[in-house]
Amino acid sequence: MTVGPSMCRVTALSSRERRAGDACPGVSRPFVAVDGSIVRLRPAGQPVRIDALATLMEVIAGQPDPSIQLTSRGALQLRGLPDPLTPRVRDAIRATGLAPSTTHELVRNIVASPLSGLDDAGHGDLRPVTRALDAALCAAPALARLGGRFLVVLDDGRGDVVGESFDLGMVATGPGRCVVLAGGVDRGWEVPLAAAVPRLLALAHEFVEQASGDESVWHVGDLTEPLGTGPTASLDGPPPPERPLGAVGDHAVVAVPLGLLRPVHVTALASVTDRVLVTPWRSLVIEHGAAALPDLEAAGLVTRAGSPWTRLHACTGLPGCARSALDTRTLARDLAPLLPSGHSPVHVSGCERRCGTPATAYVDVLTPRSTEEALSTIAEQESSWT
Repeated sequence: MTVGPSMCRVTALSSRERRAGDACPGVSRPFVAVDGSIVRLRPAGQPVRIDALATLMEVIAGQPDPSIQLTSRGALQLRGLPDPLTPRVRDAIRATGLAPSTTHELVRNIVASPLSGLDDAGHGDLRPVTRALDAALCAAPALARLGGRFLVVLDDGRGDVVGESFDLGMVATGPGRCVVLAGGVDRGWEVPLAAAVPRLLALAHEFVEQASGDESVWHVGDLTEPLGTGPTASLDGPPPPERPLGAVGDHAVVAVPLGLLRPVHVTALASVTDRVLVTPWRSLVIEHGAAALPDLEAAGLVTRAGSPWTRLHACTGLPGCARSALDTRTLARDLAPLLPSGHSPVHVSGCERRCGTPATAYVDVLTPRSTEEALSTIAEQESSWT
């Protein structure tokens, strides 16, 4: 990835009319759905201990189908919790250490290159930068006002996360060098890597000041004036790499079907490692886990690119969403062994809102009445693309 006058096209988070403030859920501010309270936990681009996942599984153990949802920002989400959230449940969740700041838990939205420091694909190890940024965000009282949708990406130069929609970003461009970005790849500043966190913090403070008093401003793209003065760089880089799956050297990457981490998955992971890193693609990075891939696959985790679960997605559906017309997850599980080979994502939606759809082109399976109807829709749409 090089710095230059041209740029790769990344869609920034765009502005839109809003009447209400950000309602992203956290431990201190659950969101109430038809199936109960929703809580989101943000690891801020850092590993999650297996014992923390086991504790979360204990919290939801009484549910009919207990699972931890992996989000597209590398976060963990629990549904079906008591409304209101009981002190026992709240204390158990906080005991995991996944919400270390009561004031800043909603703003720890950091996505970093998941394999940074584990292979040779990037320009260096961004794990120290990720930890430093999280600590600095939580130490700045004013930045508690960033809101739960404000996203910072840290890319080690391989181009894997800078392609996500982001508010602020940093891309390593060489040993000890990087470009800090605001709202997209066309507005950046080339700085030493050691200066990345201070520059990101300064831009975050500027965002808070510009957005002050307007709860409808969630993203950099919503501001009337651009952040920062005198941009010095834009990015010209290769297309995003293929998302890794299976063995990566001595390490392993496993996908989680429908992004729903189940007790059997956590039990299998506990026999291999004491921590995992959650990616923004609903997969997990396991250091030194390559030798255990057969056992992880046997537990239902995805280790091969040919699996239907690498392209099959679904919204929450019934019973968790009152708007849905069907149990999308059950239908997806019935559909998986019948799904024809292909490359495009397939998304099953329970209503016309189509929540959770992929950012790229996808096969739109809207409220199918059966697996047969879903297969017919998939075949029809995919044939129209050829």
